[in-house]
Amino acid sequence: MKSRYSRMLAVLAVSALLVTGCGSEQQAPTDVAVNSYKIVASNAQVDQTYTGTVIAENSVPVRARVTGYVVEKYVKGGEQVVEGQPLFRIDSRQYEQDVAAAEANVARANADFQNAAVDLNRYEVLANQDAIARQRVDTQRSATEQARAAYEAQQAALKIAQDNLGDTIVYAPYSGTLRMDDIDLGTFVTAGSTTMVTIDSIDPIFVEFSMTEAEYLDFMKNNSGDETSGTNLRLRLADGQEYNHLGTVVQAAKSLNDTTGKLTLKASFPNPDRLLLPNMFATVISPGENIQGAILVPSRSIQQIMDKNFVFVVNADGTVAQKAVELGATLGSFTLIKSGLASGDEIVVDGLTKIRSGAKVQATQLTKAQVESTK
Repeated sequence: MKSRYSRMLAVLAVSALLVTGCGSEQQAPTDVAVNSYKIVASNAQVDQTYTGTVIAENSVPVRARVTGYVVEKYVKGGEQVVEGQPLFRIDSRQYEQDVAAAEANVARANADFQNAAVDLNRYEVLANQDAIARQRVDTQRSATEQARAAYEAQQAALKIAQDNLGDTIVYAPYSGTLRMDDIDLGTFVTAGSTTMVTIDSIDPIFVEFSMTEAEYLDFMKNNSGDETSGTNLRLRLADGQEYNHLGTVVQAAKSLNDTTGKLTLKASFPNPDRLLLPNMFATVISPGENIQGAILVPSRSIQQIMDKNFVFVVNADGTVAQKAVELGATLGSFTLIKSGLASGDEIVVDGLTKIRSGAKVQATQLTKAQVESTK
């Protein structure tokens, strides 16, 4: 009986050890797999970037100089036009009649003037022969001058009528792109009032952007603050690609905006391929300061908590520690670190949601090329 009891105790003890062993296996911690990046100090040019909007250099609503119905339309919205190209024709019948009437008035006035001039010459001959009174000559001279004035007035009226007839054809005032606000055939237009279409000039084209007071001071410092300031500007488009033409600042406000506290500038960019369109968004890039021994980290390695920024640093024993950093400018996929890190530090890039301070990691180091090729 006693030996039987002893065997039961031995079985229970072995079972307890097995259970304990299995529990230990399940609770054994494993290293978290992450991607890391080892910082190497390098020289870098910190460009300044500003959010900009593409706008037309000129944007003018085309209005007719005469009133009438549109009877011909030579273009449609969205088309490219050149300076002097016909756009619309307004019903010209009334203006043709006005020209014909004005021409008749000119002919009549000219005949009256010629007759008066002939009479004046005859009276002057007779007066020299004392055949008529001198007063009659003076009266005829006055009548002749009045006839001349009437003739010139009719000529002016004819010129106005001819101009009005010519203005029934509406031409493009400059080269550009038509907006989609063109009026339909048969529309009644009022001289100087009805907008027939709007033309945007887009080569060259402007990009309008703003900068804060501090950015303005940096901008002037990095551009020497002379007449060459604002040259060699680059443009990054919405797809992340850089535009293949450089721009130059051509206009700048003389004071900061009272509401935003920012300074507004306009840069001119060549646009021969018509790639840039009004109201597109783009980032203006100005060449900035050259920094020796810059500390750059992948931007996605940075975590923001409240108003602080942190990265996870991989220690020599494989554990990670959260470290506060002060950020500088962004350079592509990387961000400049002003303080908090040093060359040779290894930081966690991917897997941030799986770790916390003190966690042990299995880090796979990424190269700079790998960081730039992955999101």
